[in-house]
Amino acid sequence: MSSQRYRVHRISVLPLAKFGATLGAAAMLTPSLICALISSQLITLLRLLLEQWQRSQVDALGLGVPVEFDFIRLLGLETVQAWLIRLDDQRLAVMFVIILGGVLTGGIFSAGTILLLGWIYNFVAALTGGLEVQLRTQGDTDVH
Repeated sequence: MSSQRYRVHRISVLPLAKFGATLGAAAMLTPSLICALISSQLITLLRLLLEQWQRSQVDALGLGVPVEFDFIRLLGLETVQAWLIRLDDQRLAVMFVIILGGVLTGGIFSAGTILLLGWIYNFVAALTGGLEVQLRTQGDTDVH
């Protein structure tokens, strides 16, 4: 049973950051997809709601004679409605942007965090000598 001890004095931070970016992007893929699907449905629901508000009838006096109101114009929501219509018409592009944004944000955040941890390790290792690891050949079966 041959084993050797090694001391890790320094970690190369660029590969560490690449690993962090890949890990963060992969971790954010599913939440970004879910967020994109929910956002798409929410945009559609809001568009339909505003379209209903545009053609609303109210029996204000209770006489059985409804008066038609355009609540969109009354509340000044024409810009919001136009914006929702554009987003709903470009649903796939909106979903792609949300997914891409989530994946990139997760990758950048994770890369930055792991990069910072690598710098901290290198600083502490310079002061303390670093971690000591014991390695053995693959065929050894020493159970502790």
